[in-house]
Amino acid sequence: MDQTLLARARQFLPRGRIDLALQALAPALQAVPVPAESLKLLARLALHQQLMPLAKQALQRAMAELPDDPETHALVAAAARIQGQPDALEAAARRALALDPGHPVAAALLSEHLRDRLRLGEAREVTDACLAVRPDDYGTRLARAGLQMFSGDAAAAMADADVARQQSPSLQARQVACMASLYVDRLDARQVMARHLEVGASIPPLTLPLAPRRPYAPGHRPLRIGLLSPDLRRHPVGSFIAPLLAGLPRPRTHAICFSDAAPDDASRRLQGFADTWHDTRALDDTRVFRLIQSEAIDVLVDLAGHTHGSRPALLASRTAPLQVVYLGYLHDTGMAGCDGVVGDALTLPSGTASARAPLRLPGCFLCFEPAPDAPPVCERPAAGEVVFGSFNHLAKLSPDTVSLWSALVQRVPGSRLVLCALGLQDESVRRGVRARFAAHGVGDGRLELRAPVTDPAAFLRQYDDIDIALDPLPFNGGTTTLQALWQGVPVLSCPRDTMASRSGASILHAAGLGDWVASGGADFIARGERLASDAGLRATLRATLRASMRERIQAAGLTDGPRFAQGFVALLESTLLARNAG
Repeated sequence: MDQTLLARARQFLPRGRIDLALQALAPALQAVPVPAESLKLLARLALHQQLMPLAKQALQRAMAELPDDPETHALVAAAARIQGQPDALEAAARRALALDPGHPVAAALLSEHLRDRLRLGEAREVTDACLAVRPDDYGTRLARAGLQMFSGDAAAAMADADVARQQSPSLQARQVACMASLYVDRLDARQVMARHLEVGASIPPLTLPLAPRRPYAPGHRPLRIGLLSPDLRRHPVGSFIAPLLAGLPRPRTHAICFSDAAPDDASRRLQGFADTWHDTRALDDTRVFRLIQSEAIDVLVDLAGHTHGSRPALLASRTAPLQVVYLGYLHDTGMAGCDGVVGDALTLPSGTASARAPLRLPGCFLCFEPAPDAPPVCERPAAGEVVFGSFNHLAKLSPDTVSLWSALVQRVPGSRLVLCALGLQDESVRRGVRARFAAHGVGDGRLELRAPVTDPAAFLRQYDDIDIALDPLPFNGGTTTLQALWQGVPVLSCPRDTMASRSGASILHAAGLGDWVASGGADFIARGERLASDAGLRATLRATLRASMRERIQAAGLTDGPRFAQGFVALLESTLLARNAG
């Protein structure tokens, strides 16, 4: 009975007919003797389709008949994850791993669960134990790569992702390797681009017919702009897109959002700014492709690139006359369907290796929306120790960053460095970060590691303690840089040759703070030392500059959504017309 049901179901799966496979497996719910493998496949497919009553029914019978089967417990953990039951997930996954220490699904679910709760040391133990048993399991290796990024070791994350993509043709492995390369300081811009071109060439386009469309002509109809992202929510992408969406010139444009984000307050606000909003969470790439075609999009703006939850097959295909990458991924994706990368003259200078077709906005590459509950700027006392700070994600804490910041702290007597990041909640991560700075001569007395602060206002109030914020490399801050400036704290940046390493320079020049952009490591240290050690400059920093920073940002147009949107639309429109003419 079991093999018969499996055979019937499996004939439908290569054709993508999960519905028919489920019908073929339905008799397993009442069959005697119990068809164990059919029940487990039924549960897996039902979970994939999020048919929770059916999945629950299959799992209840499987658990009754197979109480010591690790795969069944792993499927129970997967069901708990979908239903938002973290305690049940952890219990089921740990039971699966007790029965099979190398069970890949249980290891991935448990490590992700522990990571989300910032128990990073425990999560790393889970992945290490699984890989000790199954070193060829690429899924667990990718889970460990994610943990290493979270803990501040992008090079190790990229190495794990590279091994994973050798073990499997998994698209996820290739994408993780690409994304991690943006954070690795030993790679130059051409090496990073080579990796992206290799991955981009390996992503097959969807072989679907294109709907006929009327070429865009200004004045005859609105420019139809499609925004595609899993991060149109409470996320940096969502926060930067808000002023653009709100400021788009109507009726000259029509904005259509394709969102894979679960609804939250931020996504609902963005939905109010969009002309059309499509919730695409339950749609596969083929259905989203057809939806984009039905909306007759002129320009598809991909906001995800190779980040988690992206849809690279859509960008590899010709879904719209013009397809560009913007904001959520500061690099060319390497795919044939990527017609350009939107940046500006500083992030994408002449001769850039980060984009085959750089598209330059007139001014800064983004627009900032200050938090409505941001606390007032606090004036620092005129005297006292100099405090450097960075509240960036630990993935950006590269070896060169640690070395450079340590050298600056040592050159400024009595100074301290304050770090705050999600990963610092975990004591094992804190020990690792302390050891890295201690190796460069900065001990605990001059290094303060703060656990994450989740309340937005309380997080921003931490800038009251900081004199100078430090920009990491080779992946600069974006949200954190603008938050620091809004709270009156100048940022010292050291651009390199990749787009991700030049965003700080763009923001600082736009804010009229070009003097805070160094020409190299030695200049970074010299500028930081001079700014921190000169008593007169320190007084200016702690009073005049802090007090005037918000006015500078507003005067520079960094918070002017309509102005930014006008430039954005003009760039897309001119690029589309040039493409149509060619």
